[in-house]
Amino acid sequence: MKNRPISLLRRLLCCLLLLGLLAACGLLPPEPSSPAEPSDPAPGSIAAPDLTGTLSVHFFDVAQADSALFIAPDGATMLIDAGDVATKQELQEKLKKLGVQKIDILIGTHPHSDHIGGMQQIVENFEIGRIYLPDASHTSKTFQNLLQSIADRKIPTYEAKAGVTFSLGNRVSCQMLAPCQSYDDLNNASAVVHVVYGEVSFLMTGDAETASEADMLKNDPTALASTVLKMGHHGSSTSSSLAFLDAVSPTYAVISCGIGNSYGHPHTETLEHLAARGIVTFRTDELGDICMQTDGVNLSFDKDGQVPAAEADSLAYVYVTESGKTYHKEDCSALSKSKTKKRISLAEAKEQGYSACKRCFKN
Repeated sequence: MKNRPISLLRRLLCCLLLLGLLAACGLLPPEPSSPAEPSDPAPGSIAAPDLTGTLSVHFFDVAQADSALFIAPDGATMLIDAGDVATKQELQEKLKKLGVQKIDILIGTHPHSDHIGGMQQIVENFEIGRIYLPDASHTSKTFQNLLQSIADRKIPTYEAKAGVTFSLGNRVSCQMLAPCQSYDDLNNASAVVHVVYGEVSFLMTGDAETASEADMLKNDPTALASTVLKMGHHGSSTSSSLAFLDAVSPTYAVISCGIGNSYGHPHTETLEHLAARGIVTFRTDELGDICMQTDGVNLSFDKDGQVPAAEADSLAYVYVTESGKTYHKEDCSALSKSKTKKRISLAEAKEQGYSACKRCFKN
């Protein structure tokens, strides 16, 4: 008797039965992993970091903006923020001078131009391993052009958020502590990155303000402890709350801000908090580029930082009037009706016998 052709339905049933048997026996290949996550090991999976080598951290002077480069002992590189549009060419030249050809990890803390303004220049002129950006957007042409450049080059891009862990090379571990949720204010959407090499650590805060800081404190205040704190929002009083500063408990602080910037950064309150805790502070508006190096135990600097002075002494310039005997801050109410105010250096004011106005100086 001739064999009858097997119907299409019977063939399908046979295939399903065969697949079921293979799956039960564990003979099917695993499903491909999602491309949304990089393959680097989490910091906790690195048994013992190799401390034979130096981690270099360059805090660039990019005026009223932010950018910092980490170079791991094995040569892996991470750039956190890329300054503003006005300093993009200067930043590129600084990176080239340091011998950087590839940026393994590029992080844009948030979409404001003073953090990602120069990033398109970086994306288009360096090999990029992967990029982290928070789930926050901006309608600016600068940000939209950056996204297009990333898409055109098909650079792997991942969400920057609390809980993300990765390694920089084989010896430096990194963990993102924020953003912890969505925020209306883009500053609070900033990626906050904790970088650890041996006993030395850096906390890079972008422009995170008190709302984000409060969430980080709720999550795990012990995770914030760091040797060096990059002060949030250029030293603004809207960041670095006392509770946050005490949880981080840094020995050193870095403030990235422009000379004579219109925002008054760093704010007096911030400097007072640093002074009260004896935290040695490095400012790009005073020192220019700042380089720190560590072997995982010791930390060295190419510039001399200092504990901020008392409030009045922290100001380079003050205002006086022809008939007055005190010097003032620019926004002091005592100057509002004066037609004879003039700007002089603080040292000059003291030499001429002026004393600090009690309205605008607490000390």
